[in-house]
Amino acid sequence: MSSLPKPYRIGRPPVTAIVRRQIATVRGGEQNVRRCHLRGLSGKNGEEIAPRVRYGRRVASRIPDIDAGARQRLAARFGSDVERWFAELPGVLTAVAERWGFALGAAIPRGSVSAVFRARLADGRRAVLKVSPDRARLAFEATALGAWPTPHTPDVVALDEQLGALLIEAIEPGTPLDVSGAYPTEESVATLLSALHGSGVPNPSYPTLGQRVAYLFDSSAKLYDRSPNLTTLIPRTLYEQGRRLATRLASDAGPVVLLHGDLTPPNLLDGGAARGLVAIDPAPCLGDAAFDLVDLILWQVDDLDAIHERTRRIAAAAGLDAERLLGWCIAFASMIAMELASQGDAHNRRLQALLHLASQAYTA
Repeated sequence: MSSLPKPYRIGRPPVTAIVRRQIATVRGGEQNVRRCHLRGLSGKNGEEIAPRVRYGRRVASRIPDIDAGARQRLAARFGSDVERWFAELPGVLTAVAERWGFALGAAIPRGSVSAVFRARLADGRRAVLKVSPDRARLAFEATALGAWPTPHTPDVVALDEQLGALLIEAIEPGTPLDVSGAYPTEESVATLLSALHGSGVPNPSYPTLGQRVAYLFDSSAKLYDRSPNLTTLIPRTLYEQGRRLATRLASDAGPVVLLHGDLTPPNLLDGGAARGLVAIDPAPCLGDAAFDLVDLILWQVDDLDAIHERTRRIAAAAGLDAERLLGWCIAFASMIAMELASQGDAHNRRLQALLHLASQAYTA
């Protein structure tokens, strides 16, 4: 065991024993238990909180190649120190594949927080392995997935908080919205929101929406340092006005739900007729339900009137305040515009619509 890699230390979340237990008390199996093994966790009397994942035979595995894109995405997120984590990654992959009895498949070229791989369990089921230097986020993700007793999120198979490894079920057919390009119906979005916000337990261990807002604006502001010319298109005053509006909305008193926190088109998969939309890769936090809809409202729309109309329709279907939902969209429009401009297209119609929307932050 001395050859096992030490985990990359970014932090550990304050996940309480109550929340930990929730991972093991959701659907699946003969006793309606979501199968999950949390390494190193125990209850009051020293018992293991979640049942060990046991398979009939060990599955041989090899270590897949790490694609250059994953290195670039994680380096952009975590900095140059992530190279040390990548050097230790083969040992982590070997350890969890042997312990949990699955065969590693090819890398999935997606994700900016984790290295993601296909996997095959010993009983033939397909799964997805996520390994991340941000162990805190991965642990919160597993806890939230375990707290949502709904087919609109994937099942957790296993988690190792110390190594930062999470094994979840693969979704079929699993095509992300940004790949299919198909905008979901208002009814399917409302069903997803109801499943997430109506069943998730808003335990105080999760970050607040105010903390999530601060993190997002701080992270995206780094684009100004990488591309100083962005200030010509999206002035810092406009960006900071959006931040102030988002901070105010997050602090307003109102119903608090367990939010997905990162409900972007890449994180919404086609689960087929039986499951509908399936949300993956949550960054769970506690706050206003309308926040989760911002990226969907502002996706694939290049007209200000269309943004207002989409906001009205989705708010009505989801039972939300349309004016408040539009406020969240106004607050984040400058950030989304800056991310779009940083990709090299500073003159498309969608960008111009976002900038017009963002300008309303001055009067909101």
